[in-house]
Amino acid sequence: MFPGHFVHHLHNRYGIGLPLVNRAATSYAFTEGWAHYAEQMMMETEYAKDKTALQLTQVLEALVRNCRYMCSIWMHTQGMSMEDATRFFIDNAYMGELPARREALRGTFDPGYLNYTLGKLMIIKLAQDYRREQASAFSLKGFHDRLLSYGAPPLPLVREQMLNEPGSSPL
Repeated sequence: MFPGHFVHHLHNRYGIGLPLVNRAATSYAFTEGWAHYAEQMMMETEYAKDKTALQLTQVLEALVRNCRYMCSIWMHTQGMSMEDATRFFIDNAYMGELPARREALRGTFDPGYLNYTLGKLMIIKLAQDYRREQASAFSLKGFHDRLLSYGAPPLPLVREQMLNEPGSSPL
């Protein structure tokens, strides 16, 4: 989607004074989290008004990512089986058996699998905390510009830079 990876790429490519390390080293939770966050944010604007098919598509894609998040945690910490993960995708992301099985299989070997939703949740929390600190000076554009100005480092590091009181939980 346009405001996701494309806008992030423009900030990284044309970021004035962005150190090389910020252009070269990226956090998967930041890059995928930003894209996932931007998709949801766009659904909350006039852009998506009366575009039911677009809204449904975004929600279905978000469901898949949310299921990845849950299955990744459960498979690696609680012994969730491939069969149970497949069933979870079928029941909760409304997928057919073959794509659900492929998603479950991916969760066994892809360490970035849960980062779409993890990053999105961390950005949502950062936005809430930033809005609270900025009060009437807050603007969504200002938040986005500042967030993207850091490149794509781990979100807890961005949180430390953006907030006066970063100690609260990133989620």
